[in-house]
Amino acid sequence: MKKMAYFEWLKIARDWKTRILAIGFLVFFGTFSLLYRQQEVTLPEIQLRGEYSDAQQIFRLIPESHFDGELGEEVQRTLGRNATLIGLNQYILGQQEGNTVAGIEDVVSDYLSNGRELAENNLFLHEAAEFESYELLKEVYLPTRAEVEKDLKFYSALEANGLDIEWNPLASSQILIQQVELVTGVILFIFIALLAGDAFTKDQVKNWSVSQGLPIPWKKQWRLRSFMFWGIIWTVTLIGLAISYVVSLLFETTGTLQYPIEIFIDGASEYIPSWQYMLLVIGSGMLLSLVILLLTTGLSWIIRNIYLTILIVIALYFAPAIWNSLPPLTAWQPSFYVNIQGILQGESAFQYGLDGLVFWKLPFILLGIWLLLEISFKQIFNLIPTQSLGLQRRKIK
Repeated sequence: MKKMAYFEWLKIARDWKTRILAIGFLVFFGTFSLLYRQQEVTLPEIQLRGEYSDAQQIFRLIPESHFDGELGEEVQRTLGRNATLIGLNQYILGQQEGNTVAGIEDVVSDYLSNGRELAENNLFLHEAAEFESYELLKEVYLPTRAEVEKDLKFYSALEANGLDIEWNPLASSQILIQQVELVTGVILFIFIALLAGDAFTKDQVKNWSVSQGLPIPWKKQWRLRSFMFWGIIWTVTLIGLAISYVVSLLFETTGTLQYPIEIFIDGASEYIPSWQYMLLVIGSGMLLSLVILLLTTGLSWIIRNIYLTILIVIALYFAPAIWNSLPPLTAWQPSFYVNIQGILQGESAFQYGLDGLVFWKLPFILLGIWLLLEISFKQIFNLIPTQSLGLQRRKIK
């Protein structure tokens, strides 16, 4: 077994394509923070400026007569207070000092209390169904109730951890989160497809599996090769992430790895520290990539066409899109779970109307697929002839 593993590793390590891909992706991952800093980003302060404009515009859209009466006056006061709170928070973000501005805390309060009051005001407006312009409020001004409730949980998570609002979307921690999501998304499928798309095809052409006079079973070779590719992919990815993060620390504010990130649990959104979120994303990506590698490496021998194999593997990432046209049957459908971020953040559950799309199902689904691949490829490999290009494996007597 050791001899076979060593020989398999030499085949991979000496392959020029493997070296080029590993170096290329390492350079890309390692320089990601520098590339990310070149794009134009919208500062939270600018986003609040747009909200402030909307808060002013709503007064011009609602007829003055609709503010008559007790409810109308209360709605008018709430809308006015919201405009003030948005303006205060915009000023706080512009100072780039944290949740407060030194010396004038009594005037502008702090970002979290302002934001919490703003969210509570919006909940009141959602309840004001008797207001004459209620539908107009919901259509052009109010965020959805779910979004308001998320805001309240977000502010509570910041307060519970004693954190400041992040004013800089280019902070090192924020870039790292973006990169982790990127490398476990479509980039992971591209990496796998390019690296393993012709793994067994080369064995067919160069007779690697018989050149040492060993009757190596296809199934053992398939499994061993897939694990080695998996090790290369994640060694390159994790080293690249570390390099990119260190580089970003030299150019931008640090941020914090405790910053709350939304995840979808039991039909509701909750917030966890960003380091926990990234561990969940990377861990899920590692499990998913191993199954995709087993599939890709096996298909490369069965199909024997690198371009078709690459196309099939990359198409897997976009497989959930089919359920935009067809009604999904169950939340256990494997195709949903190739989009790790969508599952973790609840975007897939909302998009397909399935509250059962939750991340804890991912390991069970991948285990089922793995067992299915083991059974299927065992039968398929037994049908593959051992003779290739006139050269037959030796049999040890």
